[in-house]
Amino acid sequence: ECSHSFKARLLQYCNSLFAQLDKEDISRLQKIQNAAVKFIYGRCQWQGVTKLRKELHFISVDLRIKFKICLMVHKCLNDGAPSYLKELVQRETTNPDHDHNTRYDETKLKKDRRNKFTSTKRAFQPVGPGWWNELPKSLREVENGSTFTSLLKTYFFSV
Repeated sequence: ECSHSFKARLLQYCNSLFAQLDKEDISRLQKIQNAAVKFIYGRCQWQGVTKLRKELHFISVDLRIKFKICLMVHKCLNDGAPSYLKELVQRETTNPDHDHNTRYDETKLKKDRRNKFTSTKRAFQPVGPGWWNELPKSLREVENGSTFTSLLKTYFFSV
């Protein structure tokens, strides 16, 4: 139990900073998580870990990064984040497509389209709203923090 807790914390430390890493880097991080799962269960190198990860309630590294970013966006929208982060998240005020025949969705957020540099694409401001908008509307409408966290993790387990 102690080993499981220690490894889980190591893997989760600042993982939201890994937003938009390339597939090769995500793959390296996934190998670390897989090795930790195998260590916890005492499995050999060639044995699969997908079922074991689910038993530990671990989601894959790429989804864990999205989970943490979406959780931070939720906190920004529901007064659970510092003001400097809340300023980076704004709701859409008009339909971005300017099509009056489509229904406006008040749960969607404005995406920051100003900067195309790689380093800023990984920043919270452009990534957070984009991933938030990809979530189902029913999930974006949840205001309670613990309910949202539980439903979000369940959603990422089902993807």
